Amino acid sequence: MHAHSPTLTKGLTLLLAICCGFSVATIYYNQAMLPLIANTFEVSTAHVGQIAMLTQIGYACGLLLFVPLGDRISRRTLILAVLCINFISLLASATAPSYAWLLIASLLLGLSGISAQVIIPAASDLSAPEQKGAVLGLMVSGLSAGGLLARTVSGVVSGWLGWRGMFAMAAALDVVLFLAILTRMPVSISTSKLAYGALLKSLWGLARQYPTLRQSAIKGALVFGALNVFWGSMAALLALPPYGFSSAQAGLLGLSAIVGILCASTIGQQTRSHGRLLERVGITTVLVAFILIYTLGPQGWWWPILIAATFLDLGNRTNQLANQTRVLALEPSATSRLNTVFMVVYFIGGALGSAAGAFASELYGWQGQALTGAAFAGLALLLTVFRASE
Repeated sequence: MHAHSPTLTKGLTLLLAICCGFSVATIYYNQAMLPLIANTFEVSTAHVGQIAMLTQIGYACGLLLFVPLGDRISRRTLILAVLCINFISLLASATAPSYAWLLIASLLLGLSGISAQVIIPAASDLSAPEQKGAVLGLMVSGLSAGGLLARTVSGVVSGWLGWRGMFAMAAALDVVLFLAILTRMPVSISTSKLAYGALLKSLWGLARQYPTLRQSAIKGALVFGALNVFWGSMAALLALPPYGFSSAQAGLLGLSAIVGILCASTIGQQTRSHGRLLERVGITTVLVAFILIYTLGPQGWWWPILIAATFLDLGNRTNQLANQTRVLALEPSATSRLNTVFMVVYFIGGALGSAAGAFASELYGWQGQALTGAAFAGLALLLTVFRASE
């Protein structure tokens, strides 16, 4: 655990939430730009989905390899180190001479995009027990805002400057984030004496010790997978008739995050007393979104897609907050490692959703996307109901 008492001010809380958003945005910029990238390298819609999939696989690996160190060394030092790798990865993406090069850069981009998952347990440790739910809600709000608004920004910017220009701009933003963390984030002094190998081994021990950790991680992964079924194929589907959207227009769907962002702190405050109910509400909201997509997506009307995107974000956010709050409360001395297990499984679900969504949408269009996403969310709902009945 880290040797510090709750010292989280409102200003520092807001700053850390903003840093979460900037950090995670780097792994989502590519999603709205996939049609442009496909055109540059002359690859199919299904194949260009590999970029989003490898980014999320890299993210899961980064969580596994780097985030546990937050219980061993200063979290500020850890964040600054991975930001340097992230900066290099973004420059490599911006200058990629081939599709294979971009795939490797995307994997490294995900690997180094994990700063937010170091910030979240740090903020939890710095906050008083009665504030943890609200603080986590604000961190997840920043995280989700970065992820979804990244799609809007990348869609608009790539429409003006191309996808290479967007990656270059993201590299410049990494410098700003580096300076903010360097000057404002408190230094945490770890009291854990576990060696790096023992830290990694302890992840398996935590997963075996806590059934709640395993169950929450799997359910969170399935709902996040459903969200990525949508976002992993959305830009490609909207580029086709009857929509014919540009990358900039498709990226504007990221504004659907606003509703969830405004609700996140309130949802976080309710997770301690109504976590199980919120979990089911979140999953049901995701299922409703895919019903909308299945019935109205092929019609060429933009408003059902916007409503569905809003429901998907809100449902996933609600489900994540309910499960993640439950997980971080299991063992206060191991919050980084608990968060690692949760988020590794979570992003494996996201990677699977991205790949499944890209192939289903290429073969069966909007309805293929909707059925695939509903299958992910439906399985999560079955697991939730099954575990509650035991």
